[in-house]
Amino acid sequence: MRRGFLATVVALLTIASFADEAMRTRIEAQQATPDRHRFDLPRDAGRKPYDAFVFLQVAAGITALDVGAYAGYTTEMLAAAVGPTGKVFSHNTRRVLERYADGYYERTMDERLAGDRLPNTVLHITSYDDFGLDREVDVAFLGNILHDFYYRDGEPAALRFLDAIYRALKPGGVLGVTDHVGVAGQDNAALHRIEPTIARRLLESSGFEIVATSDLYGNPADEHTLMVYDEKIYRNTDRFFFRAVRPGD
Repeated sequence: MRRGFLATVVALLTIASFADEAMRTRIEAQQATPDRHRFDLPRDAGRKPYDAFVFLQVAAGITALDVGAYAGYTTEMLAAAVGPTGKVFSHNTRRVLERYADGYYERTMDERLAGDRLPNTVLHITSYDDFGLDREVDVAFLGNILHDFYYRDGEPAALRFLDAIYRALKPGGVLGVTDHVGVAGQDNAALHRIEPTIARRLLESSGFEIVATSDLYGNPADEHTLMVYDEKIYRNTDRFFFRAVRPGD
């Protein structure tokens, strides 16, 4: 009996390993495409999309949501990761696309999606309070913007935002959250950072269960005193990384 159980476990792990390697191949192929956006390559080393998606249990055929996609780096990597049978909702607000950075995000997303480059991807323009995707999403990704909602808009707005993501996820669905680490005593609002304990409290207050943490984006050389866009630390900040789930109903 035990031998049969162990054989089953080994078989499942082997299948998962092959699936992960297939995902790695798709991601690396997308990174090598000649029409890839010129601003993406410098981000690969810091974003580590394959390792991040393994941690978040991304798989072929799932539905993913890139929350606050902005210029769409993660969107394109997710599109490769979920494969042709999967689907990616690349979320932005109309305000971000048209008004931020003199229209840079809108131009970049237009280029990224032109000519059906990412046929499994939908540009999803909605508010942050309601994605209109109730229980449709397997994995959502929230990268480096939770601090904005908490400090700029206040805790109630941050909780409404997280509640909208919660509603979009299927029961058992995964939310990956990463952000720049802030420490007590610093002006984290000005530094564009947030204390991990605050992020954890917000997630748990919204009904999420944090089931795993990763040091994938950790950087012990970051002293947490510089603004994240400072050239000394840009793209190499110390970032926490949570895997949270919407509990099954």
